[in-house]
Amino acid sequence: MLSRMMIAGAVALCFSACTTAPTRVALDPAAKELTQVPVTSLLPQDEIIVRAEAFGAGAALGGGLIGAFIDSKVAESRQNTIHGVLAPFYASVDDYDFRSHYLQALAANLASGTPLKFGAPESQPMPSTMQQITDRINAVGAGKGLMVIQTSYTFTPDFKQLSVRSVATLSRPNVEQKSFLNTYVFVSSPLGAGGADSLKAWGDNKGAAYRSASRDAIDNLMMMMKLDLMAGPADAADLPKGVIPMITGVSVAQPNASVLASANGRSVLRATNGHLYSIAQ
Repeated sequence: MLSRMMIAGAVALCFSACTTAPTRVALDPAAKELTQVPVTSLLPQDEIIVRAEAFGAGAALGGGLIGAFIDSKVAESRQNTIHGVLAPFYASVDDYDFRSHYLQALAANLASGTPLKFGAPESQPMPSTMQQITDRINAVGAGKGLMVIQTSYTFTPDFKQLSVRSVATLSRPNVEQKSFLNTYVFVSSPLGAGGADSLKAWGDNKGAAYRSASRDAIDNLMMMMKLDLMAGPADAADLPKGVIPMITGVSVAQPNASVLASANGRSVLRATNGHLYSIAQ
């Protein structure tokens, strides 16, 4: 339990950083001249963290101490409601190693088909401090760069959808301006009626739905990253338009997002800040 709480804390920090992720920085043409780009994958989670969070109750009452108290009680009630299906869910997916699958896909994705000379990705299970990352960047040497990819995965607050987010940043030694930066978000199709019902559905049949959605998430994140590395600073004006829906804790509704790709019932859309979303259509 302590280990899970520590990981949850790291994930909370990761999502805090992700939700304030800055606007996209398109790949600097000068980065294509780098002789090598090592890759560090920061993925702190050994497993998905299932936590019932209150959303909207406190805000509806104006926030403040009373709102926070109401939120905590709502969260406690929701946690008690899903408690009965938590153990079966975790047991059903205990052998699924998201981190390993992600790292394998990342290595294969960056090995070819991009304008950069990526090295084999290395995994760091816990996030580094900013100073550690800066030291790592400066240590790669002249003519090289470092790609850091930070990833988190969780369910939406209603537990209906799996959400996976990666933030990729390319930096060069002693250069303050990033050579590339963007955020990629995968949101699965909804499953179940919400709450304990959805959590049970994710765990049924040895976690078949969860495993499938996780594999789809990894595949789509890799595809979005490669699309973005190959794209210019702006999307073509004649791209079709689509809608990024409002999903609590994940995205803000945007009706005129550029559609970069569509296949198998999903579309990749670019938000106004440049972030890419893979959304079921």
